[in-house]
Amino acid sequence: MKRLLFYLICLSFIPLLVLCNGNHDPLLPPGGDTLTTYPQIDTSIVRLLDDTPVILWIEASANFSRLGTAGRMAEIFQKVADMGVKGVVIDVKGVAGLVSYNSSVAEQLKTWNGFTQADDFDYLRNAITEAKKKGLRVFASVCTFTEGLNYGGIKYGKVFSDPEFTDMQSQVMTVSGEVRKITELYSYGMINPLYPSAQEYEMSVINEIVSNYDLDGFVLDYCRYYDICADFSDYSLEKFREWAGLPSVKSTDIVQSWKTNYGAVVPDIIGPQYKKWLEFRAMSIRDFIEKARAEVKSVKPDMAFCSYSGAWYDSYYYVGVNWASKAYDPYSEGFSSWATPTYKNAGIAEMLDLFMTGNYTATLNGSGWWTVQGQINGAKTILKNANIQYGSVDIGNTAWADIKNMQDAIVMILKQTNGIMLFDLVHIDDPEANHFDQQLYGNVKQAIDMGLAGK
Repeated sequence: MKRLLFYLICLSFIPLLVLCNGNHDPLLPPGGDTLTTYPQIDTSIVRLLDDTPVILWIEASANFSRLGTAGRMAEIFQKVADMGVKGVVIDVKGVAGLVSYNSSVAEQLKTWNGFTQADDFDYLRNAITEAKKKGLRVFASVCTFTEGLNYGGIKYGKVFSDPEFTDMQSQVMTVSGEVRKITELYSYGMINPLYPSAQEYEMSVINEIVSNYDLDGFVLDYCRYYDICADFSDYSLEKFREWAGLPSVKSTDIVQSWKTNYGAVVPDIIGPQYKKWLEFRAMSIRDFIEKARAEVKSVKPDMAFCSYSGAWYDSYYYVGVNWASKAYDPYSEGFSSWATPTYKNAGIAEMLDLFMTGNYTATLNGSGWWTVQGQINGAKTILKNANIQYGSVDIGNTAWADIKNMQDAIVMILKQTNGIMLFDLVHIDDPEANHFDQQLYGNVKQAIDMGLAGK
């Protein structure tokens, strides 16, 4: 059971966790003071987030039956509020691409692991109703460029059911240099973010959610590439050639050979276009996020526009995301082995009201990108107060030494950042979904109370 839940709710960072022992730039910029004002963010959003320093993430499939009726949702949300949580992130479009609200655009998730929700049960609308009763703010999140999941041999999602999406699925490089469709090698199907029709579809989902539901915030998840080995389709190479102004380009101009590192396919010998390719990928994600922000704000100007990324900035370029401020230049700050002088133009921080970093390590103190303190310090310098930043803990999958280790991480993040995102409800509520074999409501409440003391 634990292994199954780990698989379901960790896909957003598994490709990158294997990189922490790789040979990446060790440089960590020094920490800086955090400003308390954000003139670039609407004051109503600043006040909203000021009042919501603790947010709980609720993944769709892992909590499907737990919150599958109005009664169950009311009971759980009361426990959540009593624990000290002030807001919830409701995952309404999971890895499979199925949605948890009444949609005219996407297929709905109505049955999972033998449990079926009532036909007239609108999961998101009911979550908003029950959360508001408990004084909880509500954010909706979508797994942006994921449209399929092979779950125990059952294939869900558009990459399996819709020929257009089958053709748009990400194409990934293998160690041998062969390009394969992602669903031929992996259990879940991400699509290529470069396709205009892929972006249009995801934008239609975003518009539908923001237009039809009374939310406090909207969160992008999986707004990225699969990993460094994606996307090497002919379409992507041609778009890169056009963007870079090259007469021609081959995949070997980008990476000459590949190897495996802790199970991931990573570059062995890079080619002359490698760094420009990384910039191209990051710019493509940046451009989509700019469009998504404009879409959200055109419908609800006072809605918080948010995103999640892993806190390990030194290797997050692997998935094509530069979560830094546009004023931060990684090329001149020690990351010239992968950043170009213009990579900074792909920074997304200024487009986000709230940015959540995944501080997913049990090592609290020390420098470097794989300690909580190092991640906090690095994020402060890289973000340059461009947005309101929360740290995050993965309660169920992190190899904590003991419960106090987990509590200390929560306290540290609450004391040193603007707030915290707790991942995930299932880890707190289900004893089989954490390493301590017990419900953790009381333990997490203790940490929240300590972390918020004096703030």
